[in-house]
Amino acid sequence: MQLPELKKLVAQSIPLTIEIHAFEGIIYLVEIVLAERRQFLKNSSGENAVYKSSTAAGIALAAVGATSAVIVHQCAYDEVIGHEPCQSGDSHLRTPMDLRALARLA
Repeated sequence: MQLPELKKLVAQSIPLTIEIHAFEGIIYLVEIVLAERRQFLKNSSGENAVYKSSTAAGIALAAVGATSAVIVHQCAYDEVIGHEPCQSGDSHLRTPMDLRALARLA
């Protein structure tokens, strides 16, 4: 899926979830979740669209009318930042992101 296709889904109010996956804090990929189907956002060359920050990804998503996303990143180990590791079976932290504030930057 590319941004123009996502824009159509958003305009039609198709229920979906947008996840911005952080990898080592240096690259961010956008995954679109439609029902049980998951797919990464692609660029015009058909490769995964790579963003340098969650904000850059959020601006691109806001430009197509998306209003919310979830930033997904690995749970840090306690020796890294001084807190207990994630207790759930899911090793990811999920942080909601409101894209409406980024729309004017798009």
